[in-house]
Amino acid sequence: MRKRLIAAVGLIVVMVAACDARERDSDYPLPFKRSDASVLRRIALADPSTKNTTVAADDRTISMEVAWSGCDYKPDLVARETAEQVTLLLRRRDASGPNIGCEDGGIAELTVVLHQPLGTRALTDALTGEPVPHTHA
Repeated sequence: MRKRLIAAVGLIVVMVAACDARERDSDYPLPFKRSDASVLRRIALADPSTKNTTVAADDRTISMEVAWSGCDYKPDLVARETAEQVTLLLRRRDASGPNIGCEDGGIAELTVVLHQPLGTRALTDALTGEPVPHTHA
């Protein structure tokens, strides 16, 4: 009897977790695959040296304009921090597939807030390792 109770509770926990994950992604009407993309390859302006990446006066908030393709949903900007550097990547949601028509994509300003101020740490692209050009507000 006790094993059945434990199994039932475990099943309920798994079902609740699945519903929670589905609810968080409910803004996206089609099934999608998650993947990561380079921030440098998605910066909206053609020339990344234009420094469209800004570190706010608080030295923790990073904003950038990025572009995405038609079968992607708006990506999320994610920062990974170490004592020496902050790496940025875009978390993509790709909805391409058979019999799915893609729209034009888009451009938007994305923001991420660091746990610690950027300070003297390097700001780099997580996939290429290249420095991300940026300005301080």
